Amino acid sequence: MFEIPITNKTMELSDCKDAWYFDEKYRVWCLEDILYTDKATTPKFQRLSIFVPEAYMDENGEINSEGEMNGYTAATAPVIFENNSAGYMQMPHAWLDGPRCFAHPYLAQGYVYVTCGNRGHESRDASGKFCGKAPINLVDLKTCIRFIRHNRASVPGDMTKIISVGWSAGGAMSTLLAVTGDNENFIPYLEKNGAFMDESDAVYASQIYCPIVDLEHADLAYEWLFGADKENEPSPAGPAGVMNSFQEALSAVLSKAYIGYFNGLELKHPETGEKLVIGEDGRSGSGLEYLMEKLNESATIYLTKLQNGELSEKYSVEDYLSGNYTYEVLAPMGKKDDEADLMQGHAGPGVALNKPSMGDVAFVDKPMEPLTLGDMVSRPPKGVDAHPFVPPMMEVYGKDKKAWLSWDGNRAVISDIDSYVLNHRRRMKPCTSFDVLGMDSGENKVFGNVDIPMRHFNSYIASAIDQLKDQFPEEYEKYYEGYAKASGNEELARQIYLINPFSYIGTEERCTQAEYYRICVGACDADTSFTVSMTLACLLAGAGKNVDYQLVWDQPHSEADYPGEVIAWIEEIIKKA
Repeated sequence: MFEIPITNKTMELSDCKDAWYFDEKYRVWCLEDILYTDKATTPKFQRLSIFVPEAYMDENGEINSEGEMNGYTAATAPVIFENNSAGYMQMPHAWLDGPRCFAHPYLAQGYVYVTCGNRGHESRDASGKFCGKAPINLVDLKTCIRFIRHNRASVPGDMTKIISVGWSAGGAMSTLLAVTGDNENFIPYLEKNGAFMDESDAVYASQIYCPIVDLEHADLAYEWLFGADKENEPSPAGPAGVMNSFQEALSAVLSKAYIGYFNGLELKHPETGEKLVIGEDGRSGSGLEYLMEKLNESATIYLTKLQNGELSEKYSVEDYLSGNYTYEVLAPMGKKDDEADLMQGHAGPGVALNKPSMGDVAFVDKPMEPLTLGDMVSRPPKGVDAHPFVPPMMEVYGKDKKAWLSWDGNRAVISDIDSYVLNHRRRMKPCTSFDVLGMDSGENKVFGNVDIPMRHFNSYIASAIDQLKDQFPEEYEKYYEGYAKASGNEELARQIYLINPFSYIGTEERCTQAEYYRICVGACDADTSFTVSMTLACLLAGAGKNVDYQLVWDQPHSEADYPGEVIAWIEEIIKKA
């Protein structure tokens, strides 16, 4: 079994001055493989690395107070805190040129970059007990922020300007870090995790990509958006499939329940103040109109950029609208053509994974256990060759969009949401999609406890199945009891509450919250409903926060963005300080 590289012997980075090294390619100082708690239960995934622009440090590991880069100094440079969370799983910190590393644009602008790993739903301690169930993922990240602040004298960067970044489950964590700063609910977890309790875990701002949040209502939201589509594609949620009659009926009940939930939030349009509601038919009302407004805006921005030659794509607007072009997608990598490589789906588009054979002790702590995504994206030990697997891509033809997407040279308009779903962004997940019937999703697993690997958590589904018991008695017997157990379980209710950002926005919870939020979601992201991020944006705006919310056309579940725009946003909010 290999030894996990840990650079620090103490929790004081002043003892690690001789461990900093210089990366010639990116012209940055690096301090890697730092354990951020002396009470680590899964050290491989409780480490961080710090990357610092050349100007801010000297060769002896001392901070250079005179150095400057793009107007920043070691005292004023923003600190980017990017978590590597995916699928609520255990994940390592990233490394330069490694998979899922997004450090380079930030470093090039003169920002300090911290990458952090965390425990997840499959993590186990030395005794074999689960130790990464909700809310531990978030607790680890809070512990890491407190560790960095404790060592402010040894790390360049303005620790009052920490900007959280993450996507997918990482987007959820980035959101939670921003809205739960110093919240007292987490004190016992932080104390147990060895956090510096005299430090703050609050952040200045949050960049949120494709957040997977509001899990207890996500199944409802998904069926409201994708209910017209009875087929799902292969994805990290499972193989391709077609709804049976029970799933169709269940989808309809959940969709209707979502309307009541959404309307009960009493959201308002961020610009006009109009109350957002969805009509009883599910396809009318100001709530749907606002979603269509954001989708139309997304298409307009894309087509304008395409028309002006601002994108890497070389085809014309007319070619795009008529489908006269090709583009690359991830090729199927399952046992059959209609199956996907599930780990690859969680890793992200184009991410190269290490895929050694089982028993390769260079990559896993317990050699006879299956590889996790965290193992596949972990940095191999020094002297050990990686086994990078670049996912195969295939070229596909575009589709004619003129039947549902119009363009007058200045503005794009989508005819209706169901046409968009059926013709452009098909359903990815089956019904149910988060608290799944087989009880084996990442979300089912994150709501387990030290002894229970997974459990149902959505009481709405129990109610829906109960409504259908006369029509589907076999399914009722098979599924109802399992879902019904979610009601009245205080431990489960606490877990759900702690990792839902909606619990802290505009409520009586006392937190040191960020003022600035940028929420970017791919307009081709079908991992959750668009209305989930839309609701997040509206709640934040309603609480008086500064929110930039956008759907990014044709981008999948990823760090969906246009080049340079996150940097421009950071520059803008730093100047407001």
